[in-house]
Amino acid sequence: MRILILVAIISITLVFSQPVPVLSDNFAALVDALIDDRVVNRVHVWEDYDDQKTRFDFERGPVQVHRYHFYKLRKTYEVELHSQNCTVIPLTTTLQPAFGWVLNATHDKNPCYSNIERGRIGDEWSYATSTYSLYLCVDRADVNRPLWLESVSAKDMIRNYFQFHSYFPGVPKPEIFELPPFCSK
Repeated sequence: MRILILVAIISITLVFSQPVPVLSDNFAALVDALIDDRVVNRVHVWEDYDDQKTRFDFERGPVQVHRYHFYKLRKTYEVELHSQNCTVIPLTTTLQPAFGWVLNATHDKNPCYSNIERGRIGDEWSYATSTYSLYLCVDRADVNRPLWLESVSAKDMIRNYFQFHSYFPGVPKPEIFELPPFCSK
């Protein structure tokens, strides 16, 4: 009888427990973004965590901007395509893994929802340190598909929020990080 009760408890736990999402820190994505509490709108993101570089393509008003962060070189290149303007900015931060924290996250057991695909339900995961809080909503049907990601600074409560239109795990092709000819390293 005790064995049957134990088997029943384990079975119920397995049925209702959510597997931890496994999301690559090397990826390409299309997101709608709110950065430092400012709306940036649609952003193409490529992150090569292994080689410590990222690229963000977005529009600033009518201007198409490509921003490259090369963490090993400690430089950011902000490229305005139409004017062929290339600005080099010192990079003083380090690249944090976008999803590495998820393995230590807590499943909040709260449903969350996609703001892009009406009716798509997800599960929320969270992780907090003394400096920031992170929240991730993953698709209930595919826990390895992010719906949205949010970070909140503990110091000043600045919020960064990303709604995923798409997410493709894997190291982006090297040519994604090639600067245009008018902008040299």
